[in-house]
Amino acid sequence: MPSRSLARLCGAGLVAGLAFAVVVAALQVVGEGAGQAAAVAPRAPPLVPPGADPYDPPFALEGGNGPAIGDGLRTAGPGETLTLAGSDFAAGTVFEVFSQAKGRPGAVVRVAPDYVGPAAATLALPSSLPAGAMHLLRARSAKGYGPAFAVNRTETWWLGPDAAAPGERFAVFGRNLSDPDGSRAAIYLKTSANEGRFLPVVTANPYRVEVRTPALQPGAYEVWAHNGGGGRLGWSGPLTLKIRAAPVWAKHARTVVDVADFGARGDGASDDGAAIEAALAAAERAAPSTLRFGRGVYLSRRSFRAPSGVRWLGAGRNATALSLAAPLEAQGFLYAGGDVRDVAIERLTIDADRRVSAQDRALIALGGARIRIADSRLNAWGGETLRISARGLEIERNEITGAGSFLGVSEQVFVTDNVFRMTSDAEAAVTSWGGRGLALVGNLLINADPSRADGSGIGRLFVAQGHFGSVRDAYFSGNETRNAAPRDCAAVDCNKGEQIIFEFGGVALLGRASALSPTTVTIPRLSPAPGATRGDVVIAAGRGAGQRRRVVSIKGDVVTFDRPWTVQPDRTSSQFYVTPVAERAVVYRNRFQGRKTYAAHDSNSTAVLVWGLCFDMVVADNDISRMRHGVMAAATSGTPQDSVSAPFFTLVEGNRIRAVNNGIYTGLTFGYDTHPAVLGGVGNVFRRNDIRDVAHIGLAMDLWDSRGGDVIAPVFERNRVVGAPYGMVTGLKLIWAGRLFRSAPPGRGRLLGAVLRGNVFVRGLLLSPGSIGFWAGRGVLWSTHGDRWSGFRTGNGPAP
Repeated sequence: MPSRSLARLCGAGLVAGLAFAVVVAALQVVGEGAGQAAAVAPRAPPLVPPGADPYDPPFALEGGNGPAIGDGLRTAGPGETLTLAGSDFAAGTVFEVFSQAKGRPGAVVRVAPDYVGPAAATLALPSSLPAGAMHLLRARSAKGYGPAFAVNRTETWWLGPDAAAPGERFAVFGRNLSDPDGSRAAIYLKTSANEGRFLPVVTANPYRVEVRTPALQPGAYEVWAHNGGGGRLGWSGPLTLKIRAAPVWAKHARTVVDVADFGARGDGASDDGAAIEAALAAAERAAPSTLRFGRGVYLSRRSFRAPSGVRWLGAGRNATALSLAAPLEAQGFLYAGGDVRDVAIERLTIDADRRVSAQDRALIALGGARIRIADSRLNAWGGETLRISARGLEIERNEITGAGSFLGVSEQVFVTDNVFRMTSDAEAAVTSWGGRGLALVGNLLINADPSRADGSGIGRLFVAQGHFGSVRDAYFSGNETRNAAPRDCAAVDCNKGEQIIFEFGGVALLGRASALSPTTVTIPRLSPAPGATRGDVVIAAGRGAGQRRRVVSIKGDVVTFDRPWTVQPDRTSSQFYVTPVAERAVVYRNRFQGRKTYAAHDSNSTAVLVWGLCFDMVVADNDISRMRHGVMAAATSGTPQDSVSAPFFTLVEGNRIRAVNNGIYTGLTFGYDTHPAVLGGVGNVFRRNDIRDVAHIGLAMDLWDSRGGDVIAPVFERNRVVGAPYGMVTGLKLIWAGRLFRSAPPGRGRLLGAVLRGNVFVRGLLLSPGSIGFWAGRGVLWSTHGDRWSGFRTGNGPAP
């Protein structure tokens, strides 16, 4: 890239064509998460959206030989703490921050970090910076400057759906898409090489902006986004939207096949299986078509293969039922038998109460593309409800009873306004083992009948695990859970109950590279984790630690990934994983409730658990109550064979946590010795959470007596803890500690660069004997800034 001043670029007005493309591409490589390709800007975009901030930085984006920021937390306001992973940080490293907002001149401020170590740094943004603005920062040492890094910049992660007809809605998902109140969100659709238009915003929040598809010719179009900050550098994109000529399901209504015309009675007594089979064959020959069921109860002793292009349509879920009258012997009551497309089930009850038993069977088992289940009632009490792996899956406004649903590696998944009624101490309402682009919005999780031994679930709404690959791009909002947790630890496995869990432990360290190129790494005797071909390359230790890239291919010992490293690893210090991870998930404005026994049952009832190798996770503005742990973000090495797998740059912000055993729980759990240089996480930030009525610890930082897996640069700032016997505790194996806290042995369970800033801890009215505002084990140092403790027997003062 040419080394030229950004000020000269902007001052010359070179915003069209290649010059603008070079600037935006450079910033996106440094300032956005893995998988967001370097962008080529629209040839003639608007200079800035109407009302956006100007932006004219006086320094170049490109760095010299100074410290490079490999990754970091990308959301912070004035006076808040940033956490960064990088390379060549050293004593004397300082940071320069440029910020500019409308009506204010731009300025560069030099900031000394709170902490600087070989792999990470923390710094507080000056309180004088404008609120809601984009900030550019760069590190400087005796070697010079590193490249610029963007904070609060618009980030587009995915579109959902990414194909739509004119008039249909689609959403842009990401981070920093708008102000907290949903203002200042702009979506720009490029319509040709030199033209585009802004799309009217329907709804907006910082993580999702919804718009309508304009009336344009079918084809592929670029979508760009801007949050009003950063001027011409604030654009993020492009993502690709495919515009269809018409809605997918419109053509199915042209041909209707009625099961009554083939002899189906729907009287609740006759076996209608053969008649339905005949009607289904006719609908398949006429596809795209609709298979219509009138009012009634249609019994069948057989299962049905669901062909492509057929919509199953009832008269309403309270009017029409298709019921299995014999034990299920096929893979599903409705099943595909191969990949299918354009299959819909609407306004219909499908009932197989207690007739789905085998683990490899489900009420509905389908795979392929464009599958829709809407306005229906699905009953698989005692068995799995859905087993679907598809691209383009809509599950909307259904009542779903059973032992959960498995979505495999489904992509473009929209689970909206459903009621999940859980049975059989089931694992989860929805499980993904390598999906991408998943949105769960407005769903309700309840127990089907708590008065029955088999009438409850284990408390999980969503489980993500990496058996088939990385889980990427997930969004949860408007969901509610009620009385959701393991029901009785004497009867069920209580090491469960996490209502949303990203579980990515069990990772083996592969060692050093024998060869490196910008987009490949060669690891001798490579033995990647299962699912790694759909996973990531992660630098676990040494130069470049904390970065990850998506795997493109694995051939022998050579792994090819999607884009060059920001901080190039080396062959002497860098250590690698090749494994599935979780990345880019948002849990925003949900209501999570556990059981009343949260303080008595030693379960893992938790609203959200970010566990293991997880990157760029956001848990914000949720209401949480009756949990063993309100929110957890933890590293682990669960067996002696595992290395430490840890979360990076998780942001837990603005949650209201009530009536819990522990408020927020983080650190290292279940540790075994690992390579000393492997990181136990970097830069997880817990900010502005309000935690009240705590039975045990308000803020808990767990450490272990194992070697390796140092926890680096966790930040607690502006949290409020009221009514906790223990305000803030850092100690050994807190998950089992009870009220006797211990220190980690010297050299084990290290905590580096930890920050407390502006927190308030109040014991409250229940002044119990032995209450402690702050407790930290020997050798644990916190950097404290304006924290306050009051009402505790001991620990009413700054951390030592």
